[in-house]
Amino acid sequence: MRKLLQPKTLAIIIGVLAILFVSVKFVRVPLPTILLPAEAIPGLAIGSFKITNTLIATVLADIFVLVFGFLAVRNMQEVPESKIQNIFEWIVEIFDGMLTDIGGKEKARAWLAIFMTILLFILFANWAEQIPGVDSFGVIEPVEVAYAEKGVGVGYGTKALGPFITLTNDQVILTDEERREIKEAFEEAEAAGEKYHPHEPRGYVLTPYVRAAATDLNMTIGLALLVVVWSHFIGFRKLGGKYIRRFALPVITGMKLIDFFVGFLEFISEFAKVISLSFRLFGNVFAGQVLLFVMAFLVSFLLPLPFIGLELFVGFMQAFVFAILTFIYFEQATHSHAGDEHH
Repeated sequence: MRKLLQPKTLAIIIGVLAILFVSVKFVRVPLPTILLPAEAIPGLAIGSFKITNTLIATVLADIFVLVFGFLAVRNMQEVPESKIQNIFEWIVEIFDGMLTDIGGKEKARAWLAIFMTILLFILFANWAEQIPGVDSFGVIEPVEVAYAEKGVGVGYGTKALGPFITLTNDQVILTDEERREIKEAFEEAEAAGEKYHPHEPRGYVLTPYVRAAATDLNMTIGLALLVVVWSHFIGFRKLGGKYIRRFALPVITGMKLIDFFVGFLEFISEFAKVISLSFRLFGNVFAGQVLLFVMAFLVSFLLPLPFIGLELFVGFMQAFVFAILTFIYFEQATHSHAGDEHH
């Protein structure tokens, strides 16, 4: 208690409270639009294929992995002098040892590259939401258009900020009558083959150029499908036709009825792998993104800082869990269930 009453401590506490008060009273930011589907960037498309903000984030994550790998091996030396080679070798040694403990040296070396690629890709994709500009720079469009195309019924005012236009915290909520009118006007414009655009927009919505890739279920399901299908390819390459016995009468207990049931469960578990891998990653990253939005909306200064640190940890853990489960699925696929394997 005495430490709290010391002048230096009291000054810090008063300063923090003052910053929080100013933040709540005078520095309010609009709450970003929270949508489950990825948002197409208005005016950005390749033919009929619309470019979404999560697709841009995915491409940026791919570029990061390629650039990081190129820089790590550009000037390889037996006794490394560059810091990036030292860092990369340290990371590889840690995970190589871990994978060796799980599956043995041969399998660790065979699948270390895919493990590191998935880990780094998801890690950057998850941490991208901490980069200033992600989810905050984009195209501003009328709330009426956003409601007609995406179902967004809350917009904000705008103001000029130097060469840019920014949203204010002046919230606009469309009434039920306005929503009906917008829907009718949108349908009329569609029937006439025209693009719907209101004459006097009531408010505006931001569609960000970049949004965390893992907040798009398409990306996480696609990556999960790639991992599961790849594991079957490894199983067939290692065991040949015997790999089918994993799902059709595997030799587990010696009792055919029970073994048939176990094989059926193994078959169902392959679908469960896709669901668990994809929804775990998607759910944690999407929830973390919403948490950061809400904390910054409530108190823009100081309060979001501990949650940013938490999301850095969660982003790493989700990347690591996805990558290590990938290795485990690969390793499990190499085991025969035909009763001819000795342990």
